[in-house]
Amino acid sequence: MASLVDSFGRVIKDLRISITPRCNFKCTYCDPMGMGHKEPLGTVTVTQVAHVVEAAAGLGMESVRFTGGEPLLRKDLTDMIYHAKKIVGISDVAVTTNASLLKRRLPELLEAGLDRVNISLDAINADVFKMATAGGNIKQVWEGIEAVMEAGMHPVKLNAVVMRGVNDGELIPLAELTKDKPIHMRYIEYMHLNNAEASDYQSQFMPGKEIKAKLEEAFGTLEPVETDPSAPARLFRVPGWQGAIGFINPVSEPFCGACSRMRLTSDGRLRPCLMTDREIDIREALNHESPVEAITEMFLVAAHRKVKSGIVTPVDRPRTMVAIGG
Repeated sequence: MASLVDSFGRVIKDLRISITPRCNFKCTYCDPMGMGHKEPLGTVTVTQVAHVVEAAAGLGMESVRFTGGEPLLRKDLTDMIYHAKKIVGISDVAVTTNASLLKRRLPELLEAGLDRVNISLDAINADVFKMATAGGNIKQVWEGIEAVMEAGMHPVKLNAVVMRGVNDGELIPLAELTKDKPIHMRYIEYMHLNNAEASDYQSQFMPGKEIKAKLEEAFGTLEPVETDPSAPARLFRVPGWQGAIGFINPVSEPFCGACSRMRLTSDGRLRPCLMTDREIDIREALNHESPVEAITEMFLVAAHRKVKSGIVTPVDRPRTMVAIGG
């Protein structure tokens, strides 16, 4: 099996495909202006996504994650999962979701072959959650989380983007979810991917080390858990607890050196690195008479355009996180 290797010797094995910029939440750090609620012309189709995954598998990629926006807003997500699971070489198919529609859609997703889910959960307190998501209903999210756990999809990975003055008071109760359940609670540093004013961003940014220190003040020293070096999260646990606590620190402790990911945006652009705005338009390849071959060539170009380290300082970007894909 071939491998896709970038200019710095990093093997690309994980593909993240944003299938819509639409979302039914308006999280401050992702879509503060509500720009993700309109489906643009040219959004990738089921057939195009299948061709992209086939090309990725031919280059040795093993894992596919469907993101958005909110991917469960696409009724044909199940078709995308089904086609991905049929492709030789793809061993893991996952979805990143806010879980508001997950309880209703989980049976069909599992039938299609879904392996895993990552769920955004920025707070436990309903009022804080509503503020962070600009109106999100936490009851629907909990129903989705419970449905996933009942289905036996372990570990359940929950993600919280931490913003000082927004949800930093939720650190302790979120961590306590890992006490009696095999949950991975991951705290993600707030990245400047929403074009917030630089001063606002700096005042709301909370480094992972500070988050970890607050948890250790409450629970004692966290013990490390063996972690895949190419994974973004460094895992720990409170001794004796079932689950794990993870820290994803792309700003204060960039992990570009172990990056194994490539992204496709919902409008057909390969994005080699999350934290840079370099993108490669592959719409012509998506519609080529030999699309898999054409897309494969675009992957090779994109791999050699990955940078050594991404930009972490606040800069205005042409697209915010909801349009890039998580």
